[in-house]
Amino acid sequence: MPPGGGYDGGMDASTPSAVSPRSQLATSIVPWLLIGAIGWGFLLVLGASMLSTRPATAGFDLELLLDAGRRVAAGQSPYDPSLVGGGAVDAPSLFYSYPPPVAQGMRLVAALPSWFVLVAWGIGASAAFAAVAVAIARRIGRRDSGGALAVPVLAIAPFVFPYAIGLLFGNLNVWFPALYGLILLAGVAPAGAAGAIGGVALGVVSVAKLHPASLGVWFLVRGPAERRVAAIAGLTIGAIVVASLLVGGFAPWAEYVSVVRAGAAADVVDSRNAGPAATIALLSGMTGSSVGLLQALVTVGSVGLTAWAARSRRDPVESLAWAAAASLVTLPVTWFHYPSALLPFAVAAIARAPLVGAAAVRRTTLLAAAAILVGIIAIAATPLIWVAIALVIAAVHESARSRPGTPPKVALRRA
Repeated sequence: MPPGGGYDGGMDASTPSAVSPRSQLATSIVPWLLIGAIGWGFLLVLGASMLSTRPATAGFDLELLLDAGRRVAAGQSPYDPSLVGGGAVDAPSLFYSYPPPVAQGMRLVAALPSWFVLVAWGIGASAAFAAVAVAIARRIGRRDSGGALAVPVLAIAPFVFPYAIGLLFGNLNVWFPALYGLILLAGVAPAGAAGAIGGVALGVVSVAKLHPASLGVWFLVRGPAERRVAAIAGLTIGAIVVASLLVGGFAPWAEYVSVVRAGAAADVVDSRNAGPAATIALLSGMTGSSVGLLQALVTVGSVGLTAWAARSRRDPVESLAWAAAASLVTLPVTWFHYPSALLPFAVAAIARAPLVGAAAVRRTTLLAAAAILVGIIAIAATPLIWVAIALVIAAVHESARSRPGTPPKVALRRA
């Protein structure tokens, strides 16, 4: 997102030196179009190459969801019988372990070719994120056109490796930038329509992946208006569960409990798992029940960090950014693509930095660029992804800082 404000309407378009808003728009987005063409072109070529292998190495996570949807459509259980029976698993193993509503929803597209769903999956998630990014910028007060706001976001997206990897694998998490963005808007304007929409988003994402449910603590602790968002999220969760029971009965949920039990006994110590407990265990040689105890401490700590951020951080964007980062570690596994959920916070930081000053623009942009760079390096050293997350939070903090000599201000205010 370019670090500029809206158009300068003070110049007379009839003078020879005047530049029309349309020309300004074209000039501002052409470089971003070129950058986006490079990033998306490379991603498309790589994705096509991965799809051509046998078996295909692209979209395998999406294939798990589609297979579960196909089994539901055929009147079968979405879960592997060996897992339902209590079989042992490893954390990196490929198996469907989402709650029943995910498989029940995927049955709607399960009959379509997998490659088609993968492409539509990526386009839909990216379009949703771009739309939410524009809404975030509008909430801040940016007057740029929708194209001037959305094009830079989409141009940078393929260079954010957690998001790019999610697109290639067809992860459910590629929808998280849009969903977490709606939750961010609810945190900023909890009493309005944004609060209601964000509450629904929080409920949906909590059912789908469980770990984002810790964000509900932020809304419960933050204040009375925010508790409305948490209440809507709770109602949404209840509605989804009831609908699932009406569609499939109790059996899938009973089987899901068995799968969760089997997953809880899985060995989570793996170099691809960025979770703090798994990383510490891998470095120290810790095994067995000690890892489980450490994860319990991490989970409690993440909830505590969420409550601390809700109470102590004045800026709602930074406060919720801390909570969003904490939500990634409430469960034992944190895969590389999970931090894509922090993308809307980076968008908010870059979009509002011009409202603070030129120095804030430079520092915020530098921090955001560093986060992208570290995210690329982290593909070879997974724990570095936490450095990238820290840089995003630092960018959010920097974008709220005032010019020297002025009172503190929050560029993105609550309604």
